[in-house]
Amino acid sequence: MKEIITVDEKNYELKYNEQVIETIEAITGKGFMEILIDKKPVLSLADLKQYIANALYAEDGGKVPQIQGVKIYEALLHSKGYMFLNMLVIESIQRDCPFFFLAN
Repeated sequence: MKEIITVDEKNYELKYNEQVIETIEAITGKGFMEILIDKKPVLSLADLKQYIANALYAEDGGKVPQIQGVKIYEALLHSKGYMFLNMLVIESIQRDCPFFFLAN
């Protein structure tokens, strides 16, 4: 289920796919699985910012530019809190990229 995030009366959601994850991994210099295994799954503030700013979509379907995404991230951090955002990212990636969590 998609979680709708509201900031300044505008609705947003996080959407992930392989390309988005690869972009964020290139920016942060860390693989998503590396973070999951090492941090159990707790993102640093800098990583959390990238995982939100690069995956935000307006509810009407348009991708939010990364610079605007950073501003939305900062507003959400101060209104919703770190743990809410961290779990939102992990749960959204589980939903959109289940291949990270498959076990044989």
